[in-house]
Amino acid sequence: MNRLQKTLGFLLILILAVLSGCGTETSESSEKKATQPTEEETNVSQSGDENEVESSLKREDVIGVAAKVTRVVDGDTVKVELLNGKEETVRLILVDTPETKHPQLKVQPFGPEASDYTTEHLTNQEVTLEFDAEERDRYGRLLAYIWVDSKLFNEELVAKGLARVAVFPPNTKYVDEFRKTQDQARKNKLGIWSIENYVEEKGYNSEVARSIKEKEEDESAELNERCENKIKGNKNSKIYHVPTGAHYDQKMNNVQWFCTEEEAEEAGYRQSKN
Repeated sequence: MNRLQKTLGFLLILILAVLSGCGTETSESSEKKATQPTEEETNVSQSGDENEVESSLKREDVIGVAAKVTRVVDGDTVKVELLNGKEETVRLILVDTPETKHPQLKVQPFGPEASDYTTEHLTNQEVTLEFDAEERDRYGRLLAYIWVDSKLFNEELVAKGLARVAVFPPNTKYVDEFRKTQDQARKNKLGIWSIENYVEEKGYNSEVARSIKEKEEDESAELNERCENKIKGNKNSKIYHVPTGAHYDQKMNNVQWFCTEEEAEEAGYRQSKN
């Protein structure tokens, strides 16, 4: 074999090696792309609930005021202490949760759930208050977006279906993002959106709320009649007593009867320790 043939043979082997390497890289690249989550998949909450909506906003260079939440009034109103020691009432911007303490509207569906969620996630938390165009409302309350670490709590309430978007210009900085989040919560029928015709443009339908309350009362009365003298629950304490329990025969107000312990626990009651 002459030198030219040897050279050509070497070049052929080199070219085949390069092509083989490119093919491997292409295969690996395709495999990697196949394992990458799609944009739709990344929008699903990490909690594993495919219906849960994630807040879309992330904290970037937010200029605000540091405060500590000292008490929750209801789902969309809290008390805070500023760094100078002054206490302020803060009304969350762009959101409206159902009522829990309104003298006429009373307790509305998902009002307690919203209040409980805010209490659990904001009480004693160090937060940042971000203001919009107007700093206070006509009642003297601070109007603010509340950031907890990198999350905007106002939008979290909307994402969970615990608040509707309520727009009061000129405080509209995040309104477009909030509405997108609300559309997803409505589509998934979360919280307030699980009740047909309950959410209205300027609040919540009180007639729907009353009909739900009446239905719950009727169901409770029927359950009491059907299960009387079986599992005895206390509506105030949410504790139930079995017939062999130490406090079963004690007189109590607001009794709710259940046929089984499972029914009591499904209704949110827990067993007495005695």
